Amino acid sequence: MSQRICFWLGLALMGAAILLLFDSPVVFAKSPLGFVFDDLPVIFYNRQLQSSRLIEAMSWNPFRTTVYFSYWLQIQLQLHGVVTFGDAVLFRVVNLLLHWLAGMVLLLTGRALWPERKAAASLAALFFWLNPIFAEAKYFILGRTEIMLTIFYLLALLFYLQSRRSIFCRSAFFLTLLLALFCKEVAATIPAAALLLSLYKAEKPRWIELAGGSGLVALFIILRLGWTVELAKTPKAVPAWPTFFLNQNWIFWFAALKTLIPFHQSFDYNPHNHPALAAALLVFNLLALGFIIWKSIRGWRIGWLLLVYPLLYLPLAVIPLADSLRESRLYLPGAWLILICALAIAPAFAQPKKSAWAFALIAMFCLWGLASERARVWNSEARLWADALQKSPDKFRPAYNYASSLRRKLKLERAKKIYLWAKNIEPDNPKLHWALALIEEAEKHPEKIERLKRQLEENSGTR
Repeated sequence: MSQRICFWLGLALMGAAILLLFDSPVVFAKSPLGFVFDDLPVIFYNRQLQSSRLIEAMSWNPFRTTVYFSYWLQIQLQLHGVVTFGDAVLFRVVNLLLHWLAGMVLLLTGRALWPERKAAASLAALFFWLNPIFAEAKYFILGRTEIMLTIFYLLALLFYLQSRRSIFCRSAFFLTLLLALFCKEVAATIPAAALLLSLYKAEKPRWIELAGGSGLVALFIILRLGWTVELAKTPKAVPAWPTFFLNQNWIFWFAALKTLIPFHQSFDYNPHNHPALAAALLVFNLLALGFIIWKSIRGWRIGWLLLVYPLLYLPLAVIPLADSLRESRLYLPGAWLILICALAIAPAFAQPKKSAWAFALIAMFCLWGLASERARVWNSEARLWADALQKSPDKFRPAYNYASSLRRKLKLERAKKIYLWAKNIEPDNPKLHWALALIEEAEKHPEKIERLKRQLEENSGTR
């Protein structure tokens, strides 16, 4: 028993140390990043969410109750009902704690699936904590939706696997299913994922849990279809469904590759249409899906486990969104993909092999470097949007936001150039014309600008 306690304590401390090492530049920055993008309308400017009355706060979007309750609780208990721009760091600290917890739940899931291959679960947890692809979910405050979804999704699968042991596990399955549903609609796939796990473990499916869970999902979907929440998106920003779905066939593989080899990370992608590639991959994906199902029916049990990954990605592929690719949305599918890959490489660590451990250390060192660089990017609003603009130069949003961050720092000449770049993308955008008018008016009074610059320098020096 003492050995088991030491193992869990050691791994938990290791995960906490990894997160503290990588994420401290963002949390303890001299001028920490404030609220950005959808964080602003959902939290900072949302007086309804900041209301002291719980029912009023949750009624803004009752289908995100699990996540929004965590925001509301933090606002009321920690911030006393008033959110300032500098409080963004406190929300990110909670995100980091939840990310650590998600790694521990992933570890438990792996050990429940493969009790004889404990190394696989431990490897999965370590690479999950190290992987910089999850930086957006941690640092983007609304990324908490993906983190909490993953925690309750995996807990629901864990309780499903243990539901024959006690009435507590069966009740906990339904509770965590509901909590996951009220995080995000992706949780509607939990009954299907649970059935796939039963097939993988060659166990009789728990039909009571599957039927009850499917009923809850159906009721949730019926209620959800009658509710919409408008943010800053226009109908024109959402692509047509056929175009969106077709593109998701190549984005699916791009996202999987990014999870395993975290490269070209960006906060604001602008994936281009590749109809020929997308059509070819649609055919390939359908053939591959049919082949895996056929092999699984014939006894290849690992196939049932593999099918959970496209199942987790399916809602991202069929629900059209203005942003066809966001790294924060890869959190749950990415966690499962890491779990599968850890199972694949675990036999290499079953016996002491210097080459395997050397490869693992090199991979961890590379991930450490990438994670540190990604944390540096998220250290500053200007750096974040500059990075996004560099990787999506033909998208208006990163150009406009980068220019606005420069304008607030009174770097007006550089800001004007970026605004003009954005004007080439959306020449009729009213916000852009207003921003350019502000700069032109400021240029008429250079003495005031210099005085404001000196004040900014003095304020930054006293922090």
